[in-house]
Amino acid sequence: MVAATLSPAVAESLLTARALLTAGKFVDAARAYERLLGDSQIVGQPQLEALNALAIISMHRGDLVRARHYLTQARDTAPDDLLTLNHLAQLAQAEGDRDQAIATYRRVLKMRPELYASRLSLAQLIDEQGDQAAALPHYFRAITDAQRAGRWLSEQSTPPNLRPQVQQALGLVYRGRQRIFGDILARLESRFGQSEMVRVSGSIELLMGDARYTPSDARQQPKIYTLPDLPVAPYLDKQLVPELQQLEEQTAQIRDELMQVMHSDRGREEVFRDPALAAANLRSDRGQASWKGYYFYRYGARNRINCDACPTTIAALDTLPLCHVRDHGPEVLFSVLDAGTHLLPHRGVTNARVVGHLPLIVPPDCALKVAEIEHHWREGKAVLFDDTFMHEAWNRSDRLRVVLIFDLWHPQITEPERVAVTEILETLGDFSAAAAI
Repeated sequence: MVAATLSPAVAESLLTARALLTAGKFVDAARAYERLLGDSQIVGQPQLEALNALAIISMHRGDLVRARHYLTQARDTAPDDLLTLNHLAQLAQAEGDRDQAIATYRRVLKMRPELYASRLSLAQLIDEQGDQAAALPHYFRAITDAQRAGRWLSEQSTPPNLRPQVQQALGLVYRGRQRIFGDILARLESRFGQSEMVRVSGSIELLMGDARYTPSDARQQPKIYTLPDLPVAPYLDKQLVPELQQLEEQTAQIRDELMQVMHSDRGREEVFRDPALAAANLRSDRGQASWKGYYFYRYGARNRINCDACPTTIAALDTLPLCHVRDHGPEVLFSVLDAGTHLLPHRGVTNARVVGHLPLIVPPDCALKVAEIEHHWREGKAVLFDDTFMHEAWNRSDRLRVVLIFDLWHPQITEPERVAVTEILETLGDFSAAAAI
């Protein structure tokens, strides 16, 4: 974007230089950008643009010394400029300084993790160091981030200069994941028998893209992991989880413990830790939307202090078939939805899990909606639902609404399948965490 402080003539010159560079007329573009650098108006972002453009032209010509000259000026002008850092990483790569290139790409991706082309370059450099296992998660994330943005889905959506690298990455990712999940399945079949792992084998085919999931209700769409051939329904019969009856019978004692810990905000935290996520998922018709949780388990980790404060609640919860997956689940909490707050429609990650609610404080005008079917909570009456259907919740009253939320294994999953799904989900989590920069 042309800075507002530029004179019309300089602004026009800058646009001309950009057009020449885009057209691949590097000699003319270099002359245009050099002339611009001599103008006193070219400071700030226009100056960075000119220096980076000249560096790119120099690298294209093979003049790495001159490229470093321009990029050093750009870095000295703005040490954290993302474009400059990305070009410095490319330059270090061209100079054969692999370690410096890797370090600089990591810095770039820490600032902007979604830059899939930079991540692809990082993966290639790590791979060239002989550590393909460490490179694989970065290859995978680069591909998924690019495809999420509508790129690298075909030759037409992939820049010609990147097509060989993208094709190589696609092959490496497929073979690498095939090996990882194939080894897991072989171990599980050896332990439990092939017949116990039929659905698990099908889930791996879905993960690999070798099969397509077609549920009996198309509204069910797990975001990450699907165990095929499970019964499909937005709401489940709570009789399928007999332990829920005992939980319901202890509603009064659980509510008493809730009231004791609700006297202050101690132990409560935002459900959406990222303000941007909160803004995207919560609305309110009366000021600030707020959804907080008094967590007993979060991302699978037990909150000892909160558990100790509510011994009856945690004892009852521990009798349930909670879905324990390291670093992921269960999520178990007193869910506190402020007056006027609406949790917008969203989906869960896997149909291997179901979500339970035990309503504790339910004012009028509060409801859960799953697959367009409204459920009006009744205090002490549990409800089970499949959160891979689109679902939402709201509190249109002028008081707090509190339900006890807990993640359970789908009641139709066998014990061997629970073991298998746990290992697969933890492997997926580890794989994603390895590319978390």
